Amino acid sequence: PPALSFLENPSNVTSSLGKTVRLRCRVRGAGEPPEMGWQRDGHPLELADSDQAQVPLSEDVWLATSQLSIPAVQLSDAGRYQCWARAGGEQL
Repeated sequence: PPALSFLENPSNVTSSLGKTVRLRCRVRGAGEPPEMGWQRDGHPLELADSDQAQVPLSEDVWLATSQLSIPAVQLSDAGRYQCWARAGGEQL
């Protein structure tokens, strides 16, 4: 079985200019907790405003959540956003 699996990942989000947008993804895995991040149009968002939490479900299984916030969204924020997770040599 895979070390990582997405339980929630954003699909289509529509917003009005000036509103805050929050994108959330949730990953379940076994072994070590993941490293998580976001990208837009295939490029890493190095300084993204994101919150992350990891919750152990058992001794070897965890649930990790990452939420990306885009305050006062502008037209320049448009694009394809994706969450990624990496753990145990596997990346999704």
